[in-house]
Amino acid sequence: MKPLIYLAADHAGFHLKQSIKEHLELKGFDVEDFGAHELNPQDDYPPYASAVARAITENPLALGILSCGNAEGVCIAANKFNRIRAGVGFSIDSAKTMRQDDNANIICIPGRIKTLDDPLAIVDHFLSTPFSGEARHLRRLSEVSKFEKHYPAIVPTILVQNFEMFKKRISNSTVRHLAPLWQIDVLDDSMFDSRSWFEVNQVAKIPDLPELELHLMILDPLPIIEQTKFHLPTLKRVIIHAEIDKPLEPIIDYCQNLGLEVGIALNPETKLKMIKSFANKINNILIMGVYPGASGQEFLGRKILKKIKKTKKLYPHLIIAVDGGINQQNSASIVKAGANQLCVGSAIWQSKDQSETIRMLSPKIL
Repeated sequence: MKPLIYLAADHAGFHLKQSIKEHLELKGFDVEDFGAHELNPQDDYPPYASAVARAITENPLALGILSCGNAEGVCIAANKFNRIRAGVGFSIDSAKTMRQDDNANIICIPGRIKTLDDPLAIVDHFLSTPFSGEARHLRRLSEVSKFEKHYPAIVPTILVQNFEMFKKRISNSTVRHLAPLWQIDVLDDSMFDSRSWFEVNQVAKIPDLPELELHLMILDPLPIIEQTKFHLPTLKRVIIHAEIDKPLEPIIDYCQNLGLEVGIALNPETKLKMIKSFANKINNILIMGVYPGASGQEFLGRKILKKIKKTKKLYPHLIIAVDGGINQQNSASIVKAGANQLCVGSAIWQSKDQSETIRMLSPKIL
């Protein structure tokens, strides 16, 4: 499956960007062009670099291509963002090694300085070279990630028993303003002794839904994934439990062919080795901080923090989400351990000041 490509350039890289866009579209790539959309000699590179960098932080399976006069400006700007690994592509060899060794997700190509090889060939090798995943490179990337400032994303979770409560929560304007991505918990008592309400046809009638991810705590996730993808255009990601009794890779491939991101959830007792064979194909790992099935449980503490740290060390390129038992007292330790996405239900919905709670749940870890 070809990755989605985000593309942008200022005036100095404008013509090269147009050539790259045409080249990639002819090769069958899905390209999203963030501009410039017309030649403006007075424009500046930072907005274009930030647009591509932000898009990739939200969609880690995508790749980016940037251009300005010397490619250094856009490279510097893009690398200000967490989980961005941008490099200047001046040759085929540089493009290949930045992907193979450094897992670069953005290549920056000069628009005014002649490169050692043809820019289109440089792009082709960047896009066709996979990350090696070798231990020494993972170790180095883990060290690099320690330099980043972590502002974890707060993802409100919805686990309810009726439509009225679902609509009340997802329509909450205060929480909507602070949280662009929401998680819907789906249980049908096939995996855990609990059920939740989620009728796709009724949810589809709610106007202006935010971006959604489904946390599928069920043994047979594909039917509901297909139905939700058809009815809810804001569905961004599906999270499948590693413990289901079906091969995971075909499900991952199928969901990605639907245009969805895929995450894998691990119960507290599930070992990380469960995801080793397909860790380079998924977007995130969801570590359960409680035993699934009910909201309001107490976070399981030290053993989960240890698991988060190990996940961060092994898979620094993935979003690490934690779900269950998160509150203002433990969120800082969870983020410090390596989490960059906190899935929170009770702490938000039982709060009298939801805005302040969300801000307090998102500590800055230096």
